[in-house]
Amino acid sequence: MMRFPLWLLPLTMVLSGCHSFEPKVEILRWKENKQAAVALTFDDWTPGHPAIVVPELQKRGMVATFNVITANVKDWEPLRHAASLGNEIANHTTTHPHPYGISFEDEVAAAERKIEAEIPGYKVYTFAYPYGETTDSLKQYLAGNGYWAARGTNTPMTDDDFAADTHLRDPQRASDSSKVNGPIDYMDTKTYSILSETPLSDYAEQLNHAKRVGGMVTFLYHSVYNDSIRDFSYAWITDTVLRQQLDTLASLDLWVTTYADMMHYHRQYANTTIEKVKSSSNEYAFRLKERQPKIFGDAYRPLSILVTMPNAEHITVVQNTDKLGDSSSFQEIVKAYGTEKAEIKPNGSLQLPVTIIQPNQILFNAIPNIGDITLIMQPSH
Repeated sequence: MMRFPLWLLPLTMVLSGCHSFEPKVEILRWKENKQAAVALTFDDWTPGHPAIVVPELQKRGMVATFNVITANVKDWEPLRHAASLGNEIANHTTTHPHPYGISFEDEVAAAERKIEAEIPGYKVYTFAYPYGETTDSLKQYLAGNGYWAARGTNTPMTDDDFAADTHLRDPQRASDSSKVNGPIDYMDTKTYSILSETPLSDYAEQLNHAKRVGGMVTFLYHSVYNDSIRDFSYAWITDTVLRQQLDTLASLDLWVTTYADMMHYHRQYANTTIEKVKSSSNEYAFRLKERQPKIFGDAYRPLSILVTMPNAEHITVVQNTDKLGDSSSFQEIVKAYGTEKAEIKPNGSLQLPVTIIQPNQILFNAIPNIGDITLIMQPSH
């Protein structure tokens, strides 16, 4: 499939006729139209993580989530480096206690503050339960204090556990602040634990199951070692095993992202609708509207949008930003588009980068609730 930016094309087509501009617009199940999403999570920040895992991820252009016990961290510089590469640094409490009768202030809030203080400009959004143990009060605390999701240790078994597409976007299945429109509990998501004896075939089957149902899968790792790095805290695997798993993952062309970004996309997809604003012979405007816009606070992430219609390859996409309250929010929006480099127009709107899938289909990423999105058919010679 050939993909290239829209701005490399000569935008000089002649419009013929005065037909109504009515494209098919879809929110894609996963970013960039990938068939499934994968999050690799590593618990406890043990010696093999900075020495082996971070470099192996970087070699493959992958990112992961590192769940940190803050009281155990003696040197924060490797964590700052990992974060600078796009990896997530998440909350695994201050001291890794069992959850019964603990102080949420001391074990959760304090750990969150420590991570954010040590990694300037960073924000913690997810949590991993020590020992995989949960309580209703802890889940409620996390949901009420800005956490997007919390990872447990129960193994995914059914299609529902993989967050299959059939359970999303169903208005008859009401959601609250912690659950999707279906059976997924965001405050206790399932994960597949990698153990010393886990065969590569089992790892691959988890990936293929997620791919078959258009869902997601989270993996839980602990220690990773080699002849030079001694890391035997729990469920240790060799660097060779890790490389084999990462190469298997890379071969499937799935969306490999952080746990936070995977859960954000999953929740936002289920919570967002498309509303037509207007259409004419050469323009079509719509908005992406979140039913519960306060779930993510001021954290902006784009959804992938697919547009299908004749001559779609000659469309430019512009998003207004009139729903933003201040300039700092605008800068957060620009930052959220990241390497996509949305072009800032003189009026403050954004021209969004477009990928041409085929002549009648384009794909772009857009952020809900910040302003209307207009598709413009360009004239030509």
